[in-house]
Amino acid sequence: MENPWLNISWSNTIAECDKNHKIIIGSGKGKKEVLFGSSEYVDFINRNDKDKNGKDVNNPVKLSFDCLPEPFYGDPKSNVYCLCMNPGEPDPDFNKDNDEKGGYRYQTYCQAMLNHQPQPKDLIYNGNFIESNKVEYNKALALILKNLKAYKKRHNNFLPRPHLGDTWQREVWKQLKEKLGDEPKIFSIEFFPYHSTSGFVFPKDLPSYKYRNELIKEAMDKHKLIIIMRNRDQWYEIENDDDINGLGPRLKRYANKVFLRNSQRVWLTPGNFCWEIPEKQDNTKFLCVPYAEPWACHSVEDIIAKFK
Repeated sequence: MENPWLNISWSNTIAECDKNHKIIIGSGKGKKEVLFGSSEYVDFINRNDKDKNGKDVNNPVKLSFDCLPEPFYGDPKSNVYCLCMNPGEPDPDFNKDNDEKGGYRYQTYCQAMLNHQPQPKDLIYNGNFIESNKVEYNKALALILKNLKAYKKRHNNFLPRPHLGDTWQREVWKQLKEKLGDEPKIFSIEFFPYHSTSGFVFPKDLPSYKYRNELIKEAMDKHKLIIIMRNRDQWYEIENDDDINGLGPRLKRYANKVFLRNSQRVWLTPGNFCWEIPEKQDNTKFLCVPYAEPWACHSVEDIIAKFK
């Protein structure tokens, strides 16, 4: 499938192939078909729920098409593919108005990412790009990470997904960088490519998913290491219609994959890697069972070496 993300811009934040996709919402007599991305669909997902007394309860899910999607980020040539859930709450500083003042620099950054091209070594903060010499780059990164710490403090240590996937990755692989002495090489793919403040029942058959699936299948063909960060069961259900070559069945029996012991704290650290997800919350009671294939990772040291 051709890359469906080539024409993304501030005036076009939904993949063309997804725009005319129809989705059933509601139930019973209220069930109806709407277009994905329509205001009706967004309102349905973001609706307020009622408590037992009939009062409005704020829905934690806030789906937004006002920001640029992040279906993937990083270098697809990397030997490590991380399978995530979806881009979380966008940083309010990264919006069309601020980007327009900066000459659409952020849009340019995202378009390079979505075209699998090297992203400009620039970062945005408060709507302004900071040009990349090493000193300014580090200053910009420090500001962003400081902002994350303040955000986590305000939101009970919840780690947000800011607009730049690159920034989020830097948070989760800090220990790996120290161990390797260099930045880990990673390609991350989201299950659902559009932003929301929390997860919900994602559409199962968006047309743009086909490109996502092809990227992962190609990675398995090349025996790359796959880390299922979150949503293991949903990843396993993809193309799971009695087709042994569907992505879900292939991923389920794929040998060179690992999980995270704690998928709620998605740190890429040596102590958080495991070969099987524990059936109980007690992470001390499970057995790592490396696979026999010679090209698979058999130890934590093998996993870490893949990031080089």
